[in-house]
Amino acid sequence: MRVLYWELGVGGNTPVIVKYPFWNAVGANGSAAYACVNLGEACAPKALEGRSILVDGDIASILPMTS
Repeated sequence: MRVLYWELGVGGNTPVIVKYPFWNAVGANGSAAYACVNLGEACAPKALEGRSILVDGDIASILPMTS
């Protein structure tokens, strides 16, 4: 099954809650991809190269909210 694990703004303080589980899930599923949007901390392991989308930017400017 194709799955996108999309991480928004997860920093280095608590990577075991979101970041590491996402990386592990993508690594275990060859049809999965990982996307990260984070200002100054967008990264992924080398093992996920080619299946990662890293956006170094402010979430508010990348995903503007509308009302």
